[in-house]
Amino acid sequence: MTSVSIGLRKIMQALMVIMVILLALVLVPVLTTGCKAGVEGVTQENSRVVMDADGNIIELDSPAERIVVIAPSALEIIAGLDAMDRVVEVDSFSVESGDPLAKGFEGVGDSYGLNIEKIAGLKPDLLISLTGGSEEDYQKISELGIEVYRVININGIEGIYDEIKNISKLIGLEDRGEKLVNELKEEVEKIYSKVKDLDDADKPGVFYEMWNDPLMSAGIDTFISDLIEKSGGINILAEDNLTGWPEYSVETLIERNPDIIIAPLSLAPDPSVIINDPRFSSITAVIEGKVYTVPDNPVSRPSQNSIKALQMFSKAIHPEIFGEFEIIE
Repeated sequence: MTSVSIGLRKIMQALMVIMVILLALVLVPVLTTGCKAGVEGVTQENSRVVMDADGNIIELDSPAERIVVIAPSALEIIAGLDAMDRVVEVDSFSVESGDPLAKGFEGVGDSYGLNIEKIAGLKPDLLISLTGGSEEDYQKISELGIEVYRVININGIEGIYDEIKNISKLIGLEDRGEKLVNELKEEVEKIYSKVKDLDDADKPGVFYEMWNDPLMSAGIDTFISDLIEKSGGINILAEDNLTGWPEYSVETLIERNPDIIIAPLSLAPDPSVIINDPRFSSITAVIEGKVYTVPDNPVSRPSQNSIKALQMFSKAIHPEIFGEFEIIE
């Protein structure tokens, strides 16, 4: 073999070595990243990771065993998950108002003022709260090493499904949560399937009287509006594209002339309170006696118990389909 051939061979061998090294330099980071992602994936799957209403990520290494609940809707969900044994305290309002789920508890304040010392003594893993409230109190709670989950903003029944999933995940009862969600979905579908294909002409105009002085109602982006729609009605606030919880003039109410008025019992213990209001005497709902009052909790506390609100709304709006209206406690 000539010296030239030998030289070429050595050059080729050197190039092969360089290629192997370069390939290794490319693959090692990829393989390392892949392994890391796999580990992170397992970690996230085994931990309890959810996002709350404020966009905060809550992560628990193990299911919450001791929970302070100052959000009544969340307390109802926990009861639905058969996990009240995890609750060590609740909000003071629920205690003072005689909420059956708060029986035996003393109360630790509410989202606008918490008894930090009492909460610290209970040594909870998790505090479930409403949105808003005292940021200073929440900061103190966090500094104690207690995770804070603020219930999500629920603008429709579908939001309840997400809330149940979040809470069931935080307490390690995902199977029960899935069962509760499926049961609720089935009940909702029983109602919605009967009205979802109705023409708008066959959907009564509905006004939800949240308050009477000043007159206030529920905008189109609210949970209550979704109840109206899934019951086969039209929220009259949709005509003006109103959102949130706006004041609503009597003049506009008379102009929109709803076929049905629904109100919470806290505002009107009896429909006669609204029917006898002289401001509403010319409204069709009042003239025809289609004014209904419903218990507050199923409407104001989005949970699996909100199916009762949907059942009452559907009977009020379409009695010819769902039967005569009745209060469902």
